Amino acid sequence: MKDSTCIYIHWPWCKNICKYCDYYKFKYKEDIDSIDIYNCFIRDLKDLEEYFHDKTIASIHIGGGSPSIMKTKLLRNILEFIYKNYKNKKNIEVSLEANPEDIFYKKLKEYKNIGINRLNLGVQSFSDYVLSFLGRSHDKKQAISSIYKSSEYFENTGIDLIYGIPGDIKESFENQLIYATELPIKHISIYEFEYQNNFKKNYFLSKYRKILEQKKFFLYELNSYSLRGYQSFYNASVLGMNNYIGIGPSSHSRVWKKNNFIKLRNTKNIKKWSNPTINNYKKEILSQINAIEEFLFLGLSTSDGISIKKLQKLSNNDSTKYINVKNINDLKKRRLLFEKKGRLFLSDKGMLLINSIVSNLIAGN
Repeated sequence: MKDSTCIYIHWPWCKNICKYCDYYKFKYKEDIDSIDIYNCFIRDLKDLEEYFHDKTIASIHIGGGSPSIMKTKLLRNILEFIYKNYKNKKNIEVSLEANPEDIFYKKLKEYKNIGINRLNLGVQSFSDYVLSFLGRSHDKKQAISSIYKSSEYFENTGIDLIYGIPGDIKESFENQLIYATELPIKHISIYEFEYQNNFKKNYFLSKYRKILEQKKFFLYELNSYSLRGYQSFYNASVLGMNNYIGIGPSSHSRVWKKNNFIKLRNTKNIKKWSNPTINNYKKEILSQINAIEEFLFLGLSTSDGISIKKLQKLSNNDSTKYINVKNINDLKKRRLLFEKKGRLFLSDKGMLLINSIVSNLIAGN
């Protein structure tokens, strides 16, 4: 994947600000100038060209915020600039995050016409009580309707769901999961509303995983399940330590260049970002130990685990300099970590302790 990259487009505006959401976002104003915004996104692309001009664009992910409120003409212009000016993979994945209340047949048709081929709906719940508690603008009826409408245009449709809502019994969420698997979706991401102790969380996640696996959905990364062949290519690329670039305020990039992992962070100052003449990216070259730590954390959060060969390569064939072998063996004995066919994986219980496990794997800890 060193010869390809993914693009993340961050749209930071929402019609409604949900209190539980910690993503970088602002209240949308109708007087936002589409031409100015377009110029700022293109400015970001041009500022990053040196990191991807020679690479193939493998996927484009449009997130936010609420990108489904973006004017389709603005989105089309941004995508067309990418299609025309850079080398794109033949079967490029173009994914957009959408709110159920924004889904209409006309818009779906427009999305398909501009190259979008994957839709992820922020359903969050099929309970009107929960949706009201979360401050969402849609209800259960709209959530279901948006899924059926989207599936008419996009074979690859996914949803987000949230569990652990105060006052919502666990059986309610289990029933929602069962119901979700009967709908025409290929991908489900599950997020926790509030922190649960590990024992309780382990019970929840084991139960949910069993429900989804009975319906042929498999866990491919910490929060996401899909039917085979419908994993998010963008998610898999980021977690696999492959190249990705981010445009839009607060966006991040990680690229491999001149034998180093380079991180680029865009400004979180919306006024600065909105000036199309300013380059807002800050550059950081990851140290070897930081690159290895990120490789461990991201790779172990997936069902594919990490390649021991790749770990050796990242550590210049001296992994014992960075990795605590004694702790690896201890984690294996405790059945938190296991090895198979040259790869290291976390057990289900290990997934819940990933932060402390990665810390234990680093030499010196």
